Amino acid sequence: MSLAEFKKGLLEEYQGELIGEVFFSELTKQFESPQHQYKLATLLQLETETAARLRPTALEFGVDLSYLDEYREMGEEFLKSCEGMDWNGLMTHLETVVEPYVKRYSEIAEIAPPEYKDVADSMVVHEASIRTFARLELSGDTEHSLDVVIKQLKFPLKRRS
Repeated sequence: MSLAEFKKGLLEEYQGELIGEVFFSELTKQFESPQHQYKLATLLQLETETAARLRPTALEFGVDLSYLDEYREMGEEFLKSCEGMDWNGLMTHLETVVEPYVKRYSEIAEIAPPEYKDVADSMVVHEASIRTFARLELSGDTEHSLDVVIKQLKFPLKRRS
């Protein structure tokens, strides 16, 4: 296990959360229904809280906490790829795009030093919950699709009527 490899993984994860914040925030402009707004805002909250939770470990390892251009560009490309999609199209795309991150974050968790295992494992849970959300939305279980996401939140959002 290399601490340098783990640090690189932390950078990827942290930047991924920053990208996720921008992504879900921007998507709220594309979907206007209160239900979709709530779901996107809840995913935005997950990204924000996860970045905050990851920040102390990232800082300890000397990870740059600013938005890095290469990751910002990746986020912009991802956002562009979703333009004009309807909700089911977005969910299909989200499920596909998140899958490699679940795999990558699992690899990072495998090399995490023991004292950082919990935070590394939580990142796998985080990514897998977004995948689960998309899958449940696509299967029609829209009432419970956010359950695994909400369980991770310290500050869950209240549903609007």
